[in-house]
Amino acid sequence: MSTVVTIPAAGPLDSAWQSMTFPSYRPLLAVVGSVNAATGGRPVARLAVDGDTKPLGLALAEIGADGTTAELLSLFVTADARRRGVGTALVEALEGDLRAAGVERVEGVYMTGRPSIEALERIFARCGFDPPVLRKIVVRFTPEEAATTEWWRRARLPEGSEVFSWIDLKPEELEEIRRTQAESPWIDPDLEPWRCSDRFDPVSSVGLRRHGKVVGWVINHPIGPDVLCFTTSFVRRDLARRGAIFPLYRASIERLMGSGVTCTFVTSSQFESMMRFVLRRCAPFISFCGETRGVSKTLGSLPTSSA
Repeated sequence: MSTVVTIPAAGPLDSAWQSMTFPSYRPLLAVVGSVNAATGGRPVARLAVDGDTKPLGLALAEIGADGTTAELLSLFVTADARRRGVGTALVEALEGDLRAAGVERVEGVYMTGRPSIEALERIFARCGFDPPVLRKIVVRFTPEEAATTEWWRRARLPEGSEVFSWIDLKPEELEEIRRTQAESPWIDPDLEPWRCSDRFDPVSSVGLRRHGKVVGWVINHPIGPDVLCFTTSFVRRDLARRGAIFPLYRASIERLMGSGVTCTFVTSSQFESMMRFVLRRCAPFISFCGETRGVSKTLGSLPTSSA
């Protein structure tokens, strides 16, 4: 059996390494060792190779613009090199590279739902990372799957309410939402509609009026060919307690029936009631339900040599 070694990437990586990270991170391989113009960070990579320099694994991170934090972006080991400690060796060596660069803390976020996750979490544990923390719940579903959920048939609009296409929101209505939010906040800042008003899907994005006032919205965005993200959903708190968000979801999804799209929905752990709804009322009926989890580790200082 050949010896596996890890080496730091001194500069841009060629196409041999492209398949070892996620497509969204592949452009970073071309700027390893320099500054990422988009973020101000610095991509750093550790490579695992056998005695013949055959690529066996890649750990990719990016040092933040502040120089003291870094994010572990991806870790990959080829099938024939697994169960040999290669992943652990890559992470440990990458930690050393980051520590030498002045990084004090490294973090990583990953999604469950793949067979390799158990092995990944064992690596984090062996390397001394803090226990994983739930960040978000992620689901994927077709409109037709959504129609089989138990909440679908129970969705009822509150009295005096109507659903409208978000593209038909009037400028004065948006101004009224801004004014009332500034005077007496009633919307979670992460769910304010103007934060996601750019390039939203005009077909499935909808709003809710009650007695002539806008009190809720479901705003969606295309994120790929035939993939739609339910980006922001909100109803006023008094109506949320009566389940008013459900008819909004239903109205949005009904507009997508037969379109062939796949929908994805992400909810943060800070919204506990929505987390419970997704896990109990949606997960049993849909294509995919997974978690994003976060890990972190404080890096110690480099050992100093005595004179």
